[in-house]
Order: sequence, then structure tokens, then C-alpha cells
Amino acid sequence: MTCSTSVFLNSLWAMLAGHRFDLDDQRLVDLLDIVHKCFRMIDPSGGLLNQMPPLRFIAPRHSGYTNLMTHLNRIWNFLRETIDDHRKSFNADNMRDLIDLFLREMETSKCQNNSSFEDLQLVSLCLDLFMAGSETTSNTLGFAVLYMLLYPQVQRRVQDELDRCVGTDRQPLSRTDAADKQHLRYLEAVLMEIQRHATIAPSGIPHKALKNTVLMGHTIPKGTTVLVSMWSLHRDVQHWGDPEVFRPERFISGNGNIKQDDWFMPFGIGKRRCIGETLAKASLFLFFSTLLHNFSILPSSESPLPSLEGYDGVTLSPKPFSAKLIPRK
Repeated sequence: MTCSTSVFLNSLWAMLAGHRFDLDDQRLVDLLDIVHKCFRMIDPSGGLLNQMPPLRFIAPRHSGYTNLMTHLNRIWNFLRETIDDHRKSFNADNMRDLIDLFLREMETSKCQNNSSFEDLQLVSLCLDLFMAGSETTSNTLGFAVLYMLLYPQVQRRVQDELDRCVGTDRQPLSRTDAADKQHLRYLEAVLMEIQRHATIAPSGIPHKALKNTVLMGHTIPKGTTVLVSMWSLHRDVQHWGDPEVFRPERFISGNGNIKQDDWFMPFGIGKRRCIGETLAKASLFLFFSTLLHNFSILPSSESPLPSLEGYDGVTLSPKPFSAKLIPRK
């Protein structure tokens, strides 16, 4: 799903840096490759390096530190060059993007001793949005295509709903997006079930306890790295009943409305939940609905049906598979 990754990365880059890459731009191809490799190199807890940091000095190559830093430095250098270009053309009266806004805040707060608005923070912010936003959303869309390939009856029901609610004279969400989304309830339930069943961030994002805490009788010392098993929440038998079954109807209430579930939390929970949740939901809905509105996803005659087993890493990603996109009449 390289194409989907480039679409989401381009959307983020337009907000960060004010422009998009051409799809044949070699820089975009290289960046996509770096992002994917970085997410596959380590597990959610940070891997061996996170457990034994001195290994980066003792055995940098064998511990994976050298390889990881090689790829990260390529992204850091690219981001620093982009920020330097912005600084050269910066105009406080003409804000073009997030980088400009951050640079303006750096100017207004440079006399404050405790200000966190500095170059390193800007690079880190861009890196977080750049990597996490593009990889997670594109992986979810990749799994969405895979699920539609494996569950054609669900695909047909989504398309029937699109034909009924959107029609054939326009694209989904092109004019009255709020009205479209309100009526495309089964499509929304399908996306929710894909996020539950696939759980691309099975251990969430690592957090650190800021003070000694007691949670359900368990003592969590200050400084402890905390991981929440989203996979366990989304696959709990007592709560879901049949968690292994792909069944979008579980998110639709008896009166046909979307049913919210406290155990469904693909973006985390609380004030530390994913900062890109709103953008991710809107992007997934737009791309998924437009894709199924215009194409039917069918198995490739040259390849057997793929499995749902994905690549491990900070996030789960679908393994390469083949499918045919047939234009709908």
C-alpha cells in the first residue's frame, strides 16, 4: 500500500510544510521507505535498546542502534533542511503552515528562559507527526482493502449503502460531508470493526508514570514505562463475545445508529490520546468511501487469497498482497 502511504504522508506534509510532493518525486519514495523500515526495526517497548541502553555504546551495530540511527538521521537532516528553508523565507505576517507558526512562536518567546519553543522541539514535533501519522493511517487503509478482499459480502453491503445514500453523480463527502457521514453508518461500523479486529497499535504508545501510582492494587513506581495492551482490550472474549469474528454489526445499535463501546479505543484514551485522531478518522472515511464508491476489490487470479497476518513492529502492517481494482459502472 505504498500509494496509500504517500497520500497520507502528502496530506500531513501539506500541513507541516505548506506543499505536497509529486508522486514520482524520489524524495517521497525514499522517505516512505525510511518510515516503514524504522517502524519495523523496533517493537512498541523500544526493544532491547530500551531495556539496556548501554548496548548502544558496547555493541552499536549488533544491537541495531547503528542501523536505526542511520535511518533516523536521514529524516532528521531532511526536516532540518526544510526548517532552514522556511526560516530563510519566514514572514510573520504570512503564516503558511505549522512550521511557520512554530517559528513565529519561537520569536515571541525567545526572551523566556523556560520556553520549550526551540529548534530541537520543532524537529521532534515534525518527526512525530510525519512518521506516526503516515504509517498508522496508511496501515489501517491497507488492512481495510485486505478485509474487503476477504469479506466480499461486507464490501457489497458498503457499496449498496454508498449507492443509496450518495448516488452516482458525485463522490462521497464532496459537498455535504456531514450529511454523507451521518447516513453511511454501516461504512463507519466497518471501519470501526477493522480498527478493532486488526488493532494496528497492539500495545499503544509507551507512556511514563510521572509519580508513584497505585492502579487496581498494583504499585507503579515513578518513571516506569507503561504500555496498555490494546490487543487484549479489543480481543476480550467476556466483553465482545466473539472477538475473533469480523462482524461490523457489533457497532450498530438496534435503531440503526452507531453504537459506541468503551472498550473500543484504537486512538487511546484520556488527554494523552492520539493527537491526530480527528484527522485520521476523516482521512480514513474519505479514502475508504471514495475507493469503494469507484472500485470493486477482487482477488488476483495470479495469487492465492492473502491472510490477515501482518508484519510486527511498533505498528502492525499488512504483508504484500495482490488484488484487482475493477471500476464500478
